[in-house]
Amino acid sequence: MIAKTQEHHFTKMVEQMHKILISKGGDYANEDRLSNFKLAGSIIGLTPEMNCLSLIATKVARLGVLLNSDKDPNNESINDSIIDLANYAVLLSMIVKEREPASVGVVSPFFETSTGTNTFNTAFTTNENL
Repeated sequence: MIAKTQEHHFTKMVEQMHKILISKGGDYANEDRLSNFKLAGSIIGLTPEMNCLSLIATKVARLGVLLNSDKDPNNESINDSIIDLANYAVLLSMIVKEREPASVGVVSPFFETSTGTNTFNTAFTTNENL
């Protein structure tokens, strides 16, 4: 695939992502498109970030099965799974952005915080939120 074809593919994927994210958000959430991540996370004792990350991990596992199978999927294509995965990443970005203090720059729970702790690794190595 040459650069021009890759750029066209990228543009088409982003258009599909947008269409699907908006339509599914209308089906699955209220005005706050992140409400289900927050509610489901609280039900199972996870932060919205960890709940979304869990869904990403599940989607990656499912995509791995599809990519390693000789059979055609019956319900969700590989492309559908890739778009869902990309949209989960965008939703995770929204969750992280929403948590940012208004007066501070970008803060991500996956990297070092101002206290010098690595929140991502701490959550998984201590079983915090699991």
